[in-house]
Amino acid sequence: MSGGSWDYFYQRLEEVAERLRASNDPLRKAFGTHLNLCATALHDIEWVDSNDFADGAEAKNIKAALGQQGRELILTEIKTAAETALNRLQADLKTHFYNEG
Repeated sequence: MSGGSWDYFYQRLEEVAERLRASNDPLRKAFGTHLNLCATALHDIEWVDSNDFADGAEAKNIKAALGQQGRELILTEIKTAAETALNRLQADLKTHFYNEG
């Protein structure tokens, strides 16, 4: 199947980006450009999730959409996931080993 796993949402985002890019306002134009990068990333995500692209094929365009803050945003997400896993592990250890009366 070609796409569809996200109901082709990227197409709607492309339309919004195009409309903003047609504006005379430089701020809206810039935001439209950013949304277009997001739409490209969403396209690739949808196609990976629909098994039309290989796993990981979306990474390049996700990174492009995240821009200069991307590394920091990714690191924050990794740190949060690690902290959550550590908290779960500590809770499991406490429940199963430290409360053995």
